[in-house]
Amino acid sequence: MKYREMPHSDNRLDEFCLYCGIREPDTNDHVPSKILLDRPFPDHLHMVRSCLECNNGFSLDEQYFACLIECVICGTSDIEKLNRKRIKDILIRQPKLKARLDLAKNESNGNIFFKIEENRVNNVLVKLAKGHTKFENSQPIIEDPSSIWMKPLHMLTIEEENSFFAPLEMDKFPEVGSRALISVTEARLVNSPWITVQPNNYHYMMNFNSGTTVRIIIWEYLAVEVKWNNII
Repeated sequence: MKYREMPHSDNRLDEFCLYCGIREPDTNDHVPSKILLDRPFPDHLHMVRSCLECNNGFSLDEQYFACLIECVICGTSDIEKLNRKRIKDILIRQPKLKARLDLAKNESNGNIFFKIEENRVNNVLVKLAKGHTKFENSQPIIEDPSSIWMKPLHMLTIEEENSFFAPLEMDKFPEVGSRALISVTEARLVNSPWITVQPNNYHYMMNFNSGTTVRIIIWEYLAVEVKWNNII
């Protein structure tokens, strides 16, 4: 196990579920969700402690989110025309989800687009951001984020692309003993802020400048930013 994966932070930060902040954690939750990765999964896949109710409660939204992105990328909800086998298998097993995506599909001027269920998408994005924050900084964030933003990478303006990929100067240090602090002292987050969980599938970075910012790239398609102002 790599050194940066061995935190020395306060164990009391693990005494409650990082998602609900109420129940005791009785299970491990993968960060990011395995549905966003390909087999074989990365060694030492990141995990955080959560309660079973929260862990299970995200499953349907995560399936919807992954299937939605695949349909958007492929421009269709036709199972035979999708690329990812896991997504095809989910839609075969869950005809109701397939029907939802069929109804969400629209065509305008020859272009296919999907109406998204914003609450479900945001639920997954916030879950991912909270998981990365807990894994890297040890300190859980229970509050709702100040902002959630996402956009396909190919649709970013030059200004948006420069802003999204630009390293953020860190004006506060992460939690004592956390992976993030270890990385900062080793100049890893400063010189190379992006952490690759799986090439071509999932990358993220975070910063603690005037709050907590988590940026994510999913399937080399979707750019995501979740931010908490004045929370570190």
